[in-house]
Amino acid sequence: MKKLFHNAKFYSLDKSKTIFDSVLTEDGIIIDCFLGTPKIVAKKIDLNRSFVYPGFIDTHTHSFEGGLYSLAVDASKADKIADLLDLLAEAPKIGGMIFAYNFDENNILEQRFPLLKEIDKIFPDFPFLLRRIDGHSCLINSFAFEKITWGKNIPIGFDGVLRKTHNDIVAHWFHRNLDNESIIQAYEKAATIAIEGGFTTIHTMIGDADNDALHFELINNYKKNLPIEYILYPQIFNIGKALELGSNRIGGCILADGSFGSYTAAISKPYANKPTEKGILYQSQSFWNKFVEEAHNNDLQVAIHAIGDAAISQILSAYEKAQVKNPKNLYHQIIHNELNTDDMIERMQVAKVSAVMQPMFDRLWGGKNGFYRKVLGNDRAKKCNRLRTIYNKNILLTGGSDWYITELNATKELHAAINIHNENERLSSSQAVELFTINAAKLSNDSSRLGKIQKNYQADFTCFESEISDSFKENTKISHVIKKGILLK
Repeated sequence: MKKLFHNAKFYSLDKSKTIFDSVLTEDGIIIDCFLGTPKIVAKKIDLNRSFVYPGFIDTHTHSFEGGLYSLAVDASKADKIADLLDLLAEAPKIGGMIFAYNFDENNILEQRFPLLKEIDKIFPDFPFLLRRIDGHSCLINSFAFEKITWGKNIPIGFDGVLRKTHNDIVAHWFHRNLDNESIIQAYEKAATIAIEGGFTTIHTMIGDADNDALHFELINNYKKNLPIEYILYPQIFNIGKALELGSNRIGGCILADGSFGSYTAAISKPYANKPTEKGILYQSQSFWNKFVEEAHNNDLQVAIHAIGDAAISQILSAYEKAQVKNPKNLYHQIIHNELNTDDMIERMQVAKVSAVMQPMFDRLWGGKNGFYRKVLGNDRAKKCNRLRTIYNKNILLTGGSDWYITELNATKELHAAINIHNENERLSSSQAVELFTINAAKLSNDSSRLGKIQKNYQADFTCFESEISDSFKENTKISHVIKKGILLK
């Protein structure tokens, strides 16, 4: 059926920057764009004077965890341990387990995680998991500790709180032991949240960040039943398995380092408030060189989590070596890319590396009194989230929420990119839009079908109640979301 979407401004984002008044679609594809509203036989859909952009794409999410934890307990709602314990006592079971997320001990009166004995009293006989806000620390109960197969990695002096490798083992044990019904429920919930947030497509990782692709095949087969489009990453180091799965990418949050919040992000000079700590490089340079070269030679786009400058430089070296030996336009990704130097940004440009970054990180942790300044000092804090510098170097820059770490919300992500605390790193409104449209489509090699409003492109639209400008408001509403010509919101 032909559909005519009208009574709106459609921002094409093509070379001419044309703004159309109406768009004709059929079978989910744009078949024509018009200045004015033509008299045509088609189902007419009134968009109520919306400002319409190509369907927004979030290029970095943990959608399984985001959907799963959205069904669980939001620990950020508690101000002290007693309140948190009360929330947990009412928690629903998901697949026979209890989950809580979004915990930040810095925002709790007692400035600590709950004690193991406090958790065991509530949950003595089924598994419980509490994730820290950055995903790099967690708390489990004794019941879960006894169930998990630790092998040689069993924690010494277990007190409930786990970090580094132990944190990863725990999270993936919980995820691996969910039933298929709960897994699908999590992705369906994630899709609903994505639509509410204004997204028609989201990139997401599936795997244990080691060699197990977990439920990749289940979701790859099921994703056609979901209202939005998922672009999947096998989050593993097993290149043969990624190829067997038919993927043209690998990674996502395979880790070069940890996070600033857990003091595991690898930095070249010590933390400002912990002068004996410089974080952790999770793998050797030779490991990354070998992994990246093999993936590169098999035409797999590689995506690696690197936050601190030491970790970013390490991953850049691996990308540079692969590119020099065998030049390709795969746009290997540095995920997060938070603390960067001018020299490393120059290297990214030469190596044709892409930067998948999170503007909301600055909103949460930037500024004069922000967390970056506390842990890194003023000078290094100003070198975090350098969006404008990276954009101006013609490096492929895209935007992602890192959801569940930050909110899956197009309006807030745009506003954060336009209003970075460091004025020198702010993007213009049009540049910010590119991160979630044209650039995002290029990252996944979808520039011929996504990221623009023009003939023969997919009929994916994100509609705002006001125009996206440099004075764009954080509370601007998403009025409609349309995927393949279907009105979802």
